[in-house]
Amino acid sequence: MALRPNDVTLNSLQETLPVEYVRMVLSRLRDCEQSLGDAYVRVCLNTDIEPPHYCIDAMMDPETGETTNRESFHGKTHKPLTVRQASDVVWAAERMTYSQVSDLIGAMRNFSKKKTAVRRN
Repeated sequence: MALRPNDVTLNSLQETLPVEYVRMVLSRLRDCEQSLGDAYVRVCLNTDIEPPHYCIDAMMDPETGETTNRESFHGKTHKPLTVRQASDVVWAAERMTYSQVSDLIGAMRNFSKKKTAVRRN
């Protein structure tokens, strides 16, 4: 089993990820943000499972940027990992925000952001 680079993100894996996988990650991120505030997603580095497991971290201390692992999910089923499964996982150092994952899924679906209309007098 090859270890992914420590700086891997959903963005760097986008060529291999199904849009539905990214949509489910975005849904999990939204749920966490609604209950806890700022949330981030990181991917698993040490598994051959594709798409990869992922974890949602919540911001605990805005001053230090310290986060805590809120929950970890199976890459194929999107169900929470068991304690045993999660304990064997090495998580990437790099993380993505809800906004970044939302932009990623938009790019994967070939959507473009709406441009703000400029008023001319």
